[in-house]
Amino acid sequence: MRLTFLDWEGGTALLLRSYAAILGGFLLQFTMGAFYSFGNMSTYMTSYMRQNGSPNITYEDFVVVQSAWGMTQGFVMPLSGFLINAIGEKASMVLGSIIFSGGCALTYITINKELWMVAATYGFVSAFGQNIALIPTLTTGMKWFPKNKGTAMGLVVGGFGGGAFVFNNIQTAILNPDNVDVARDGVDKGYFTNEDLLSRVPDLLLILASIYLAMGLTACLLITQPPQDWLARITKEEEENSEENTEEKENVQDYVTPCEAFGRIELYLLWLTRLSVVLISNCVAAFYKSFGLTFIKDDRFLSIVGAVTSVFNCTGRLFYGLIMDKSAYKVAMCIESTLLIILVSTFYLTSYIGVDPDCFETTTALDLVNSTTANITLDDSPVIDTCVTALSTKVAYAVWVWAIFFTFPGTYSTQPAVTTQTFGHKYGGFIYAFLFSCDIINNLMVATMSRAIKEAYGYLGIFLTISGFGVLALVITCFYPYRPRPGPRPTESWCLFPSLEKLGLVEIPRGDDQNNGRETKNPELRTTRM
Repeated sequence: MRLTFLDWEGGTALLLRSYAAILGGFLLQFTMGAFYSFGNMSTYMTSYMRQNGSPNITYEDFVVVQSAWGMTQGFVMPLSGFLINAIGEKASMVLGSIIFSGGCALTYITINKELWMVAATYGFVSAFGQNIALIPTLTTGMKWFPKNKGTAMGLVVGGFGGGAFVFNNIQTAILNPDNVDVARDGVDKGYFTNEDLLSRVPDLLLILASIYLAMGLTACLLITQPPQDWLARITKEEEENSEENTEEKENVQDYVTPCEAFGRIELYLLWLTRLSVVLISNCVAAFYKSFGLTFIKDDRFLSIVGAVTSVFNCTGRLFYGLIMDKSAYKVAMCIESTLLIILVSTFYLTSYIGVDPDCFETTTALDLVNSTTANITLDDSPVIDTCVTALSTKVAYAVWVWAIFFTFPGTYSTQPAVTTQTFGHKYGGFIYAFLFSCDIINNLMVATMSRAIKEAYGYLGIFLTISGFGVLALVITCFYPYRPRPGPRPTESWCLFPSLEKLGLVEIPRGDDQNNGRETKNPELRTTRM
């Protein structure tokens, strides 16, 4: 789809500004997309801390950093709109970029201290900056191209999924240029112990912080807001050229307020679906590399796999968005959930493909059942000494990782659209931000449960457990309306308070507006309410 631009006085300059805004939005999202390199970076940071004051820390412990990041998103995202309205879009992006890079730079100090300090800087501080910087990139792009909101948003958010493609390679190129393997025996089995490699970790954090700051501020310079009468001019043109029928126009204008949305069952179905899928994505993103290190003797290959996941992350968002456009959110999410169940539940089997039995020892399903009965703790880490990893093993592992990273991003492209479709355009973005509150729960679950499951049942237990959340997402989606609509506004509401109206959560009818928006001309648009 081609981005359309309204030709009017000053059009050439405005055309350049509009495309610069999209490029800047992509670049800022690309910078913040370094989040997806966590799975790669965590193996180095965990190994470093084990050799510098925290000898008992494990990969499962370090997941608390990612969980701190996600929980911060759950708290900050629903409130970011208030901050952006208070200080403006440009200030939010600049401040967010500075805070995001500052969190990485502060980790240069905290990585030599305690894990909770790393979670505070690399997790909380960085995530806070990220969340106040990202929203303006979306709203600005859609303001410039209101006729192509979906395309504009797709181009911008594609940067977030693509960030890891560059940053994974930067991290590994600086830290492990000689492709040093992890220890295969002893107390540090499965962790990096090479002194030269680990000594570069703190300096890498400063290098990354500098890159983040430079790219972030450059992006902020590129992003500008359209003229104040921009939307008015385009709206006028659309009204003159529109061929939509009256009913379609009314459907577009229907909406419910945020407080009214809390009385709709669809909101809670979306919330539970996001909780389930994000939990799966967080676990896979955190453990895919540490799992691969247990049977693949090639750190450079694992880093490349992680980098290429960003390509599938980007294209997966577009793919499921197209499915939704051609059919419905319900269809797209059912397909996504089904594939996640299959892929995640079988991911552990990749550690058996092409492996020489003389080089690799691991836990079979029968051993798992017997050991559970006997209350024996399992260690499913393979034993590899001098054996070379087979090509078939690498291929199988890469295909599974890429397929998973192609599948779960479908939620991130379909839920913003279906939220607007279900609750209307006027408050759709505000209501969608509420869904991020589930990230508090799923990240807390990952932080508290992953270690216990890993110690009791190994990686097999982790992957089977989280695949169960795919089943939950599938069942929930089956109850979602095929063609959701805002439907009629409720005639009465419990939350009509002036203080909530000032926050933009309700609309209090006054005078002739008493019944405005309370009725619908199409009874088929009525949807399920709690």
